[in-house]
Amino acid sequence: MQTIRRVSFLMIGAAVLAIAAGTFADSAAAAATKRVCVSWRHFQEERWRIDEAGVKSVLDPAGYTYASADAQSDPQKQLTDIENLLASGCDALIVLGQDPKAVVPGLDRAKAAGVPTIAYDGPIDYPDALFVSFNNIAVGHLMAEAMVKAKASGNWVLIEGDASHPIVQIFRDGQMEVLKPLIDKGDIKIVAQQNIQDWKPDVAQSTMEQILTQQDNKVDAVLAMNDGEAGGVAAALASQQLLGIPLSGQDGDKAALNRIARGQQTVTIWKNSYLLGQAAAKAAIEMAGGKKPTEGFDVTTFKTESGKDQPAILLKPIAITRDNLNEVTDAKWIDKKDLCHGVTENPPPACQ
Repeated sequence: MQTIRRVSFLMIGAAVLAIAAGTFADSAAAAATKRVCVSWRHFQEERWRIDEAGVKSVLDPAGYTYASADAQSDPQKQLTDIENLLASGCDALIVLGQDPKAVVPGLDRAKAAGVPTIAYDGPIDYPDALFVSFNNIAVGHLMAEAMVKAKASGNWVLIEGDASHPIVQIFRDGQMEVLKPLIDKGDIKIVAQQNIQDWKPDVAQSTMEQILTQQDNKVDAVLAMNDGEAGGVAAALASQQLLGIPLSGQDGDKAALNRIARGQQTVTIWKNSYLLGQAAAKAAIEMAGGKKPTEGFDVTTFKTESGKDQPAILLKPIAITRDNLNEVTDAKWIDKKDLCHGVTENPPPACQ
């Protein structure tokens, strides 16, 4: 009798395990049929590969398929990309818009197909989409604050992003919270202000070269809106032996962090884009499961360009200067060897 009971228990246990295994397999199979599609504007800057890795780090373990397309800075291609992605089947769509106005028909198509959308990093005037980004007013504010700490007077140059991107005005609004009082007092003089098409580093370099010629090299600080542009500006400054004047950027690119360590850039606003990618992917999974953007997320309200309310997840940016470079090494964003490469004198604390 004892032997029969033991066999019975084993058979029951095996059956329970088989049912559990089958349930798990069914759940995994169900998840595997779901796809999160991402339309990237380009991979010009290194940071977008980091964002992509963050997205994948959430989707893969959850059993979701990742499908993507690279618009290569072409607004028309991006619309075609979105159409193709939707045609292949998407349960949620994440869009990093090249042209935030031109991309709206793509979001309309997604809405008509019942596919929830996320406007990623840069705003798109589309209240039905969840906006996932950083607090970009804070980005501009922190950038200007660090620059003013380094140089609160003199001739300043503003190297800005692509004029077609609404986020440029948001960054500028944050910057002016700090700069306007000093400009009004006459302490800071803006001698040049230029938008850079597609945020291209080579265009930033040639633009800065022209400005230096026009100003007879009498430039005391350059407020560049991202690290790619800052790289172009740094090359122009170096050609005139001006490398080392206050220079800003954002994104925490490895080259920019190295410039900070070497005393060639003042600040980068570190937006941990890996975490941003993860936040977007988590939201996409929830929305693919039927939740609305306002359900189950730590959301705030963002005002679109037309003044409409849009649900938003906004992460906090961090200003990185020579004094707190350890934050990016501690986070494994960059290793000490890459950060400190070429640092030969006056090393920052992180390189000591």
